[in-house]
Parts: sequence; C-alpha cells; structure tokens
Amino acid sequence: MNSLGVLPHKIRRRPLSGLGSARELLDGRVMRIALLLSSLVIACGTTPSGAVDGGPDTSCGLDCAAQQTYGLIVNRCFEYSDDATKKKDPPTLGALVLPVFTLDNKVKVLPVEYRQGGQLKMRDSFAIVNGDLVLMRREFPATSQSVTYRDSSLQIAGVKWLETASEGGQTYTTISKALVAGASGAGNSTDSSYRVTTAVPSSAELKTPLNAYLDGLKLLYAESPTDNGSDSRRVFVPQVGFVLIASPFSLAPGAPSTAVMLQRVRDMGTPDAGAGDCSQGAP
Repeated sequence: MNSLGVLPHKIRRRPLSGLGSARELLDGRVMRIALLLSSLVIACGTTPSGAVDGGPDTSCGLDCAAQQTYGLIVNRCFEYSDDATKKKDPPTLGALVLPVFTLDNKVKVLPVEYRQGGQLKMRDSFAIVNGDLVLMRREFPATSQSVTYRDSSLQIAGVKWLETASEGGQTYTTISKALVAGASGAGNSTDSSYRVTTAVPSSAELKTPLNAYLDGLKLLYAESPTDNGSDSRRVFVPQVGFVLIASPFSLAPGAPSTAVMLQRVRDMGTPDAGAGDCSQGAP
C-alpha cells in the first residue's frame, strides 16, 4: 500500500507483435485504394495531348477530329484538273492548307491558299466553331481585296458552311455584316445574307480524275444583296475534303466560275509528296 492508501497493482504490457498486424491492415487498405485509383484512370482514359478539358484536341491545329472530317490537314495540298476524266500536268489548281493563323480579335483560323500556275489567286480563312466549318475571311491578293464576315458588334464571326454531320437538303443561313476592304485598307460594311444549301451530288459530280466517290454533299452558295466573290458550288466528301470546286476566284461582279476536280492529294514535306510546289506537282 502506498502513502495514499492504494494497493499497488501490476500493469500488464501487451507484446509489440500486435503492431505488425495493424501495419499489415493499413498497408492492405492503402494498396486497395491505389488499385481503385489506377482502375479509374484506366477506365476514364487520359486527356489527348493538346486537348483542353471539355474541348477538342488542338495539337494539330484547331480541332483534330473536325479537321480530319473536312480534310483541313496542315500542309496538305489538293491539286485539281478542269477535266473530270484526266489529270493535268501541271494541275489546273492547287489548294494548300496552311498552319494556324490569328486574325484580329484573336480569332484563330486555318488559311487555305488557292494557286494557279504558282500564282496566288485566293485565300480562305476557315475556323472550326463547335465542330462547324465557318468561313471567316476571303482574300483576293491579285487585287488586294478581301471580305470579312462580322457580327452586329463588328467582331469577326464568319458564315457557316458545314457541320460534321451535314446531310443533303439542309440550309445554313448566316446574317452578318460583310466588310469589304481594298488596297488602301479602308473598308465598306454592308448587310449580308449568306446561304449554303446542301444537296445530294450526281454521280458525274462525284467522279474525279483521282477517284469515283460513292457519297458526298453538294454545296450551293448564294449571297445577297451583294455577292462578294462566293463560290457557285462545291462537292464535299467526308474524310477527304472538297473534290470539286467552282469559284470565280474574284470579287468582280459576274465573274465566271470554272469547275475543277480533284486529281491528287499530297502532304507537303513528306517523301510521298514528290517535287514541285502545290499546284505545280506532277499528276
């Protein structure tokens, strides 16, 4: 008995071996959590390089999936013949997709340059907006003229051409302000109603020197009250691009359109591209 009148008692000490089983239990739980997390990563997948969470993969330009559908692959050259039955040497027209370029107001576009005999005839600046193909600006370098399609606040908004799931019998009408600029840089803005109507092309329109395609879409263009150098028609084949183009390549009113048909596709800078600039390659 101690001084407080309490009988002393023995303290029973548990062996330290119990810590081993607790540690094993903890390690097992950690391992199960790690396996669960790794399975979630595998199930959900990883974000593609260049993709923004919830947005398209931009590693190849603007929207890799949409670009593949529309054929807008950077440095891809499309060469055309004005004869649906045979290839021309040199080609009648070449269309080259250029790397991403930024217009004013930070609008990113993929320019496409159209050349005849090496001479630049026209440049289109395309954006991809929520998967849709939108023409923002068309330029005519020979006359230092351009038309840019803007909204009511004069911000570049463009005119809609296509959707990735477009079908025949659809109409896309864009109401905008067409700002036509000349060599001086001064512009004249007018109200514009730009209409693209899709239709099923004929077998003749799907036949080109490169291939006789089975499916596609014909695009018919109309702009009012003033036509600003719009195409008369195009034929589009998904995963290929435009296999027929009929355009005046001019801002001049009433300029005639001549149809050209696809004869070759080249990825410039690769061994298979061969020699010669786009529009000057051998068929």
